[in-house]
Amino acid sequence: MVVIDGSYGEGGGQILRSSLTLSLLTGKPFKLVNIRVKRKKPGLMPQHLACVKACKEISQAKTSGDTLGSTSLTFEPQREPKSGTYLFDIGTAGATTLLFQTLFLPLTLTNGADLTLKGGTHVPYSPTYHYLEYIYLPLLEPLGFKATLALEKVGFYPKGSGIIKARIKPAEDLKAHPFSNQTSKDVCKPFDLEKVLIVSLISKDLPRHILERQANSVIWHLKNFSGVDGIEQLCEVKFELVESISPGTMVFIMLQGKIFRAGFSSLGAKGLPAEKVGEIAAQSAVKFLKKGAQVDPHLADQLVLPLAYIVYLGKETSISYTTSEITMHFLSQAWLIPQFLEDVKVSIESLDNGKGIVKIERS
Repeated sequence: MVVIDGSYGEGGGQILRSSLTLSLLTGKPFKLVNIRVKRKKPGLMPQHLACVKACKEISQAKTSGDTLGSTSLTFEPQREPKSGTYLFDIGTAGATTLLFQTLFLPLTLTNGADLTLKGGTHVPYSPTYHYLEYIYLPLLEPLGFKATLALEKVGFYPKGSGIIKARIKPAEDLKAHPFSNQTSKDVCKPFDLEKVLIVSLISKDLPRHILERQANSVIWHLKNFSGVDGIEQLCEVKFELVESISPGTMVFIMLQGKIFRAGFSSLGAKGLPAEKVGEIAAQSAVKFLKKGAQVDPHLADQLVLPLAYIVYLGKETSISYTTSEITMHFLSQAWLIPQFLEDVKVSIESLDNGKGIVKIERS
């Protein structure tokens, strides 16, 4: 049994979710201790228990410690993940996107699955639905991991109640294109920007002028601070007016290059002007563009697990990519993955300005 110290690195729910995914991919049981012990409210919260429950259902796992506030969990899959139609309700504004990412790779090993996930779709400390749709899935599809998503209802904090539907397809022809066999020259090429998509989204109970104010703020900041001449000519704006139990707003920016994509989101909050919501997302995009990496810092830690699994299966021997920032989430992933995927080594080479080259190899 793999024993994991849940207090390592970022010490949050990510270690739990990644351990569940890796356990389902390999069939290896694990015991996770010191779960979120550094947090204000330590132990398992409802959103974490929802992930455990979902993984338990698709694998008939034996568990202990899967109770609210528990700081220790044992998880033992009893079978390979099973295809089927599943409904999982987090019951709070917990992130449906994180639950999807936990289940996605294991369910691609089946004949496919249909998921209905209820909870938060655009909430703090998690990827937004738009990030999955425009960034995460389009970059995993060439690897052989495919799914289609539909946003049936938006769920903002605090009441959530959003709905995502997903159809997960069987994995096929797994490979690491375009990340395999990159030379040092390849990974250090600047991001070749071709298009900027700006999504400005608000709930229907809010004034509609917020839509334009958020989008205009993004364009102004990109034009004045990105250093990309004529970037405003590359911008496409999409307004979305949505139903939601809790009021809310969001700005999402997709930077699309010839090969890679990067995404940045910001959420509205009471007392936060629409212009500031746009500025926050734009600042993250500007920071990324000035560093010239291949993937954004959030994608860097989300990519490493599927790419490491491809190496583990022997489909590739060497994979690399650059990230604009080395985060604690990434370092936690790099530490955790080899504990389940033996003979796989994840390393990071620091570059100027906080950038890093990620390398995934057979050890």
